[in-house]
Amino acid sequence: MKKFAIANPSKAIVILLIILLVAIVAEVIKLRKFYEENSPYYFWNELVKKNPKPSNVTQQEFEAKNRAGYCWRDRKYYSKEELWHNAMKSLTGRMIYENKLYWDDKVVGAGPDGETLLSSGRCASWKGCRVWRVPVKLTNKELKDYIGVNDDYLEKVNGLINAKKVQSYVFSSDENYINDDFKSKDFILIHQKDDQDYITLYGSNCCYILNKPEWFLIREKYTLDDTERVLGTFVEEAKIPTNTSIMSWGIGNFYLSVTRFVAGNTGKLPKYPEKIFYLNNCGDILYKPYYMTK
Repeated sequence: MKKFAIANPSKAIVILLIILLVAIVAEVIKLRKFYEENSPYYFWNELVKKNPKPSNVTQQEFEAKNRAGYCWRDRKYYSKEELWHNAMKSLTGRMIYENKLYWDDKVVGAGPDGETLLSSGRCASWKGCRVWRVPVKLTNKELKDYIGVNDDYLEKVNGLINAKKVQSYVFSSDENYINDDFKSKDFILIHQKDDQDYITLYGSNCCYILNKPEWFLIREKYTLDDTERVLGTFVEEAKIPTNTSIMSWGIGNFYLSVTRFVAGNTGKLPKYPEKIFYLNNCGDILYKPYYMTK
């Protein structure tokens, strides 16, 4: 290389400049990716990407039809029933994303000295960090009564998990998750995190689509959770950009109310849904922020 530079100084300078330019571009891309992944608007930006503006549509038309409830990605207005199926798949995707934080050792854990737990090992050893869709029709109450709180509740959960025609999802790249349209109404969801101490169940009546007027009727009972927490998953802050008309982006016309319970928990089912998630017009969930009961 040194001999080439001496013999061809001008070419050597051009090559050096090209190498330098490539290095700068690569660093800019790396910094941009880091900012996007660590931005407090990360989940918001990811949701906006799921209902993109077509290149041949003006911003004015895009925003007007968004406010009217149009899903540009699928080129249609969804009914609440259709949105429910999409939202249930998206809710399952959120559980899978939550599990991925365990697999990637990104869970801020409660070790004896407050250290971050190597949670991926627990996922593997316990065969945890999975989501199951079980084709049975049991409401939250019926499911809770069936599971019970005695020593055999895990045996009953395992019986549901090992039943016929159960779908099991580990990663969002699993083909059975990608191809599952969640069109059936008669199913429950079981979400297991890193071990058998925390299994969350969603009965067949766990979740309802709310339009904006229905949401406003119960809005005062909830508070928005967009803050950083010390322990557990989703610990980063996550916000919606200020001075943003969210409905102009096709978000906030509909919401998903969710009521769940933890296997073996002796408490009563809550009177009101535990969480309320923003939806876009296509039925995709905003992972965070979300509303929680006060």
